[in-house]
Amino acid sequence: MATDLRPSFDRAHFENTFAGQGVEWFLDYKAIREGLTGLYRLSRQQRRLLYDTFKADIVFAAQLGRADYQFSYPGLPASVKEIAKPLFEALYDDILGGSTGFRMTGLRKPNLLRGHVRRGFFEANRKRDNQFNQVCPACLGMIEVDSEDGHADLDHYFTKSIYPTLSVSSDNLIPLCKVCNQTMKRAKDPLEGHRGPGQLAFLFLPYHRPGIESITIGLDQTEPDEKIVVGVRREKQADRVRVANFVSLFELNDRWSGRINSSLYETIRQDVISDFLDPNKAVTEQAVKDKLTSLFRAKMSSKSTVPDAYLLAKYVEKIIKRPELLAAFYREVTEVIDLEREAMLAIEPEEE
Repeated sequence: MATDLRPSFDRAHFENTFAGQGVEWFLDYKAIREGLTGLYRLSRQQRRLLYDTFKADIVFAAQLGRADYQFSYPGLPASVKEIAKPLFEALYDDILGGSTGFRMTGLRKPNLLRGHVRRGFFEANRKRDNQFNQVCPACLGMIEVDSEDGHADLDHYFTKSIYPTLSVSSDNLIPLCKVCNQTMKRAKDPLEGHRGPGQLAFLFLPYHRPGIESITIGLDQTEPDEKIVVGVRREKQADRVRVANFVSLFELNDRWSGRINSSLYETIRQDVISDFLDPNKAVTEQAVKDKLTSLFRAKMSSKSTVPDAYLLAKYVEKIIKRPELLAAFYREVTEVIDLEREAMLAIEPEEE
């Protein structure tokens, strides 16, 4: 029988090596211990391969422009993946606390607090009034932020079940609204169908390669409810693929259509109506168009900092640019304005 000369994991040796550095807590978690034990079962060459893979994959955000870049982990031998996947997932669960929060103990400066990851994104993307930017980078809707840390969902944009080397990458932990993370994207692979060198060219990456300047919206009015159709602003093959990919990941066509039909159209309508309740203010189609133009500009100026501002702006733009939509909108609001004005005039002042 051949002798296995591979080293084995020795907890006592580990603790002695790192004594006084505050890392002993690391081994109190079963998954971590099992992961390290598995790691030591690999040959030296296999461990070196895994280390090089981790180093190559973890810097993916800096490689977006490279035509030859691709993730290394999917190409690892199955025997190495079998060991690596539970180890990296354990690092996420036990260092950042997975979905339950921070569980690291014993450090004087717990710099890997899960809330620090969230706060890092929010502080880098503040609004002009120095408040947290609550815009979801996927659907451009609202992220609920309840405290200084911002209790947003942290989505593994490249799901850790397929790309475990990115489990603890801050570039891969993206704050999203709960609907985008838990209902829409879930464990979808952004690179499904895109393998090989240059694979990152096929996607938008929130905060690194945002898609807001590349997309536009159209209106499909063949059905009773208006339907939003997300399209591409520039006729470039890369943008077309990225937009299609992003729309599929987060189901933007249906969700944005639902928002317009359920609430956002009423928001636009009421904004315009309230501006013309003064009986001395002339209500003409041009005046309504001017008001819509002003609303469009205001929303576009805050598209990256105010939830749903982009969607409102682009919908208003469609009304302005399509004469039949503008005429229909004008007729609708003038009917309401006339009724509101009549109701205001009917209220007689009380006699003294």
